[in-house]
Amino acid sequence: MKQWMMDPVTLTKEMTAIKSYSFMEQQEEEISKYILDYFDRLGITTWRREIEPGRYNVFALLEGEERETSPSLLLTGHLDTVPAYDFENAFEPREDEEYVYGRGTCDMKGALASMMYAMAMLKTSGVKLKGDLLFCGVSDEEEAGIGTRSLIETGPETTYAVIGEPTDLHIALGHKGLEWIEIQFKGKKVHGGAQDSGVNAIMMAGRFLHKLETEYLPKLNQRTHPILGKATLNIGTIVGGDQPSTVADDCKIRLDRRCLTSETIEQVYAELQELVDQLHEEDPKFQAEIRDVFGGTTLPHIPFCTEETSPLVKAAQAAVAATGETPVLTSFPAWSDAGFMTAGTKSQCIIMGPGEVSVAHSIHERISKKELYRAADIYLYMAKELCK
Repeated sequence: MKQWMMDPVTLTKEMTAIKSYSFMEQQEEEISKYILDYFDRLGITTWRREIEPGRYNVFALLEGEERETSPSLLLTGHLDTVPAYDFENAFEPREDEEYVYGRGTCDMKGALASMMYAMAMLKTSGVKLKGDLLFCGVSDEEEAGIGTRSLIETGPETTYAVIGEPTDLHIALGHKGLEWIEIQFKGKKVHGGAQDSGVNAIMMAGRFLHKLETEYLPKLNQRTHPILGKATLNIGTIVGGDQPSTVADDCKIRLDRRCLTSETIEQVYAELQELVDQLHEEDPKFQAEIRDVFGGTTLPHIPFCTEETSPLVKAAQAAVAATGETPVLTSFPAWSDAGFMTAGTKSQCIIMGPGEVSVAHSIHERISKKELYRAADIYLYMAKELCK
């Protein structure tokens, strides 16, 4: 049995070589088969769930001896990666003394490998847990999150969950909520030589942006959370007009709004609408519509922050200390499936995985070999501590 364990470095390399990037056909078919086969050969209960054609969640379960009355733990991460983009030979993993390089090593097949290895170590050790230890590799995190939606809707649901996004093995208690918002400004198209009879939508957008910068952003800067930091807004794109000699009758901006646990999604939209209404009152020609970029097709991107007193956090701190490092409590700077999990289930979540988030999606993507082993030890320690 032990010959099938494979170390987490080998697992990372082999899974990196299996392409599962966004928009490819049957995206998670092969990577889910690989994980299914790994657990099956170890004698660990495993199964797949097809969500859409070629789109799978893959599970493994070490069943607890007193599972009905004992806490359970989920180790989870996503099977998909972003495309190679300009990363040459991205799916031909290479290594040196310190790192494994390749697309998905950091985000996040390295964490999956450490979770799988932790499950294998527990299985081969003969140690029995009272509560269930569940692994789930989910599909589609980089796009619409259909894998986590399926997990939330169909289960299994656990007491605790660790999402293995790259945190340098710091303990991320939560992250901000996320909304992508489009604002469309409407004007009246005329020839540039008769601009007084038109309404320039780009100029209207400029008024709105000025109001954001001078009135709204200072308010957001004052909203802070001790772990998550401050509320933010970023203007990511602006598109409008036809050509220089025509007054633009249409302009769109798209923005990224990160909100805190003290804010609501409804509040985010209401505050932007208030700015639009104020500008319309000042000038009836000002017309704008606000909409969700995703059109309500995804799960709500709600902020969360797990309490430091949670048994999950305490177990993570003890696990890190057991590896000889000082535990660090922090927040995750991006969005993760943990937000969906905390909004849609009763599970307490943290985000904790090997790797540097700064190299994810880049041509420098890599994972520390040392961190892969440390992560596996941490996950194993937490399982023993929590599922008892």
